[in-house]
Amino acid sequence: MNINQLRYFYELAQHRHFARAAKACFITQPTLSASITTLEKSLGTELVVRNSQFVALTQAGEVVLRHAERMLLEQDSMRQELSLFSGELSGALRIGIVPQSSVDIMPLIKRFNTLYPNVTLRLSVMTHGTLLEQLDLHQTDIGLGFDEPLTDGQRRSLDVQLRRPNPMAVLSPRPAAGDTANRGPLKLADLQPLPLILPSRTMQFRHHFEQAAARQQLSFKVVLETDSLFHLVNAVSHGLGSAVVSAGIASTANQLFKVHCQPLEDATAGTTAFITRKHSVTPAMRAFLDMAEVDES
Repeated sequence: MNINQLRYFYELAQHRHFARAAKACFITQPTLSASITTLEKSLGTELVVRNSQFVALTQAGEVVLRHAERMLLEQDSMRQELSLFSGELSGALRIGIVPQSSVDIMPLIKRFNTLYPNVTLRLSVMTHGTLLEQLDLHQTDIGLGFDEPLTDGQRRSLDVQLRRPNPMAVLSPRPAAGDTANRGPLKLADLQPLPLILPSRTMQFRHHFEQAAARQQLSFKVVLETDSLFHLVNAVSHGLGSAVVSAGIASTANQLFKVHCQPLEDATAGTTAFITRKHSVTPAMRAFLDMAEVDES
């Protein structure tokens, strides 16, 4: 068994397709298949269920995958540590974010890229539940998610820091010139006569909105639900209705898409926070969190 075989196996588990995994590894499909077979022989067990193509991982394959992820992460961490001897941090940093956060991640990413241009940044948008799973499986390095209660297992393995309140706001088509009636803060009750565009029910932000509405026994006319922020903002700009989003998203949308934003006074989407593993922390992870902490202060 060698590290290349584990990397090829890891990519196959991610892509669940031999040809796509081989392309990701920059090798031919026969080379990938032969490497997996050699790995299975060296471990004395089948790792992959396959006929003419990938079907699934065996139970033994799932065990090997968990260890392979950690070993590959440690190898990447070692390379990052060694890159510091040349004065230039290098490697990769995988960041996962929930769609509705009070933190605008792009200024942080731009600043990090300026400080550490040799670190490749990978940004993924996912639900809060998926974010926690990927952090636990070492598939994401730093998460920007919700400060929600963790399970006992998650509390042992994950660290929550740099918490920020996550206020809500309302996006609407820009009011006509001289219209001052639609520029102040709003309350949930003000939204009842409006056609609303809301995040999908699978999203944590939507749960916070529904809870706030239930506490006041309010109901709304929802004309569109979407898990795409782009389509949510685009729908507002086309006049389909008003959207409830985080204040951070509202501010960015106001600047980029010229839609009107107003704070929502009596509803909040809890608190957002940076979430990381307590162990297997790479130099790139430490550098990003140190920078975020300085930005916070």
